[in-house]
Amino acid sequence: MTEQARRDVKMVGETSSAGGYFRKVRLTGESTFSGDVDCIKLTQIGELEIAGGLTVGEMKMTGECQVRGRLNGGKVSGRGELEVMADLRGETVKFTGNIVTGGDCGAGMFKMDGAFSVSGLLSADTLDVRMFGPCMAKEIGGSKIFVRRSRAKKLLSLVNGGGDCKLNAEQIEGDVVALEHTEADVVRGNRVEIGPGCRIGRVEYRSEVDIHKSAAVHEVVQV
Repeated sequence: MTEQARRDVKMVGETSSAGGYFRKVRLTGESTFSGDVDCIKLTQIGELEIAGGLTVGEMKMTGECQVRGRLNGGKVSGRGELEVMADLRGETVKFTGNIVTGGDCGAGMFKMDGAFSVSGLLSADTLDVRMFGPCMAKEIGGSKIFVRRSRAKKLLSLVNGGGDCKLNAEQIEGDVVALEHTEADVVRGNRVEIGPGCRIGRVEYRSEVDIHKSAAVHEVVQV
């Protein structure tokens, strides 16, 4: 659909819509769409529930958003809680708070300050995570993977009730991998840095490996 054929929509308060094709969507309050939403730009403050999928060029949100289908986005950014029942795909994902997906999560750039739970594969060209709470993904893959715990200790209690601030994954694989406070069965990479608080079953590296003295690694193999 051409941009000229789309219309703008602005919803304030407790409102609902059937969904559809839009140009700019501006939401303030408690908003509900009963079907798929396809828009160029979405700006949300408050609570949003979409019963279908969301396709969006640029998304900026503050508050809570639940998408029952897939989320396909260009630039996805925000602060709060984003829950996607299926897959989340974005060119750029920059978020502060909590992200939950029922499927895979993929992006060119994934920058996260907070916590996440990804039921499938979390993948990005560059993945930069600063943990404020517990993080989980079945598998993680990318070119550059950086995971560290936030130094802002006072904020840990604000995310997920102050739960254990660490990453759990079955497998992590990238070209450059630097991890802190991570539990994983297997970590693979060209250059691998296993930092403090890590518990890793097997590390496979090609050129460089650095393991912190407080980390527990069962097996290290150069491949």
